[in-house]
Amino acid sequence: MHAVNNNPQLRLQLFFVLIMSAIIANIFGGYFTRFFVAEIVILSIFAISLDFIASRGGMVSLGHAMFLGIGAYATAILTLNYGISPFASTFLTFIIASLIGLIIAYFIVLLDGIFFIMVTLALGEMFNSWVFTSDYLGGSDGISGIMRPDLAFIGIDTNNPLIFTFYVLLWLISIYVLLIKITDSPLGKNLDAIRQNSNRISAIGGHTKAYKAIAFSLSAGIASIAGSLYVQLNGFISPELTHWTVSGEGLIMIIVGGIGSISGAILGATVVHIIQHELSSIINWWMLVIGFGFILIVLFMKDGLWGLLEQIQKKLR
Repeated sequence: MHAVNNNPQLRLQLFFVLIMSAIIANIFGGYFTRFFVAEIVILSIFAISLDFIASRGGMVSLGHAMFLGIGAYATAILTLNYGISPFASTFLTFIIASLIGLIIAYFIVLLDGIFFIMVTLALGEMFNSWVFTSDYLGGSDGISGIMRPDLAFIGIDTNNPLIFTFYVLLWLISIYVLLIKITDSPLGKNLDAIRQNSNRISAIGGHTKAYKAIAFSLSAGIASIAGSLYVQLNGFISPELTHWTVSGEGLIMIIVGGIGSISGAILGATVVHIIQHELSSIINWWMLVIGFGFILIVLFMKDGLWGLLEQIQKKLR
């Protein structure tokens, strides 16, 4: 798995531009625009969870939608069945998914390449089949009636699309800062070294399995936050959210944006979701166009849009 070179200055500049664009669109946009921005922000959180394990540890997961679903279903159950606030439920789902991710990682992180991909795909599809047939989780009908956080005690109404979009933006910013700190820390450097040559790290006494398990667990927890916010945005969750194609779309986003920069994953999520929306309203065979564009990016832009931005930055200098 190829990861882009680290460029902290461009990474911060791109993130600032993306956040400011979201804020401006949220303030001056209508109801649909605000809902659309919130969707992009939530998808960005999911994308950076995938980007983190792909670029730091070389783990490509086709089953990460399982953790998206864990976050969504756990939030629905905690709020509707146990009366826990959606805000607290988001933190609890992070803990639940991280623990599940840690248990799974213990058995699979030493697998490489296609073996890791296929095991995560199988686990994801097993989870999808379970939620699809589980009466407790609503089966194929899903679960509805999930509320948004009640922040009336501080004078904030999250049912207002403007407020809720700012709410999910705060989550994105917090997660971004956390991952940047980890990426630039010794743990992040060790994970990057493992991605490049895990056998060499093991040979010199590095705790390869422990590092990769921690990274996978953290990534699972972050994906669950995206799932929790998704179900709060829509008030509904169905098994379709846990299908492997959702994981595939997440991988497309980080490849289009550029793997390893974190900001590139957010850019990729933004571009892919906008293109999906615009094309689907124009032509019925929009997936064919997206697939062809994705092939071109893989063939001719190995660093995605991030690589293009780096080239532009060098020319400007």
